[in-house]
Amino acid sequence: MKFNSIKEYFYKLNNLCYVITLVPLGIFILLYLKMQKGEIHVVVQKGEQVLIVQVAAFVLSAIALTIVHLVAKKKIKTYSKGLGLGDKMDKYYYLSLGRIMTGALASVVVAIGLLLTGSEIFSVFFLGILLWMTYQWPTPKRMCAELLLKGDEREMVLYKRESL
Repeated sequence: MKFNSIKEYFYKLNNLCYVITLVPLGIFILLYLKMQKGEIHVVVQKGEQVLIVQVAAFVLSAIALTIVHLVAKKKIKTYSKGLGLGDKMDKYYYLSLGRIMTGALASVVVAIGLLLTGSEIFSVFFLGILLWMTYQWPTPKRMCAELLLKGDEREMVLYKRESL
């Protein structure tokens, strides 16, 4: 990713993360409202099948989010040992986008579950995914902590001081 300053870096990163988050949020809200109005009819109606879809959506989402969290932690350890703040930030950028994209994909799985069953438990699942995405959100403070930045690098990132 090309950036001229740390301020521009976080501006671009946050804007992209917002877009990635808002698309599934809009889809989920639209589906939910249409389901409440009765414009969309559920496909799966039997109690056992609804439960299977609920468990499958929960398990798939939880596994995907856990794997991404663990893989990201492992990659961050190797990134923190690298040289050069610009290189670390570049790698962190793609890692952060990957985390947020996985959350968005998990929320699409939950939206499909809502579409299939009409069960309101998927709203709780969706809220849980949004909370996970909030926890994973890239901020200067989080970046400093994860990449183990110290001294001048930490100050540059935290206070978005000098251009690179």
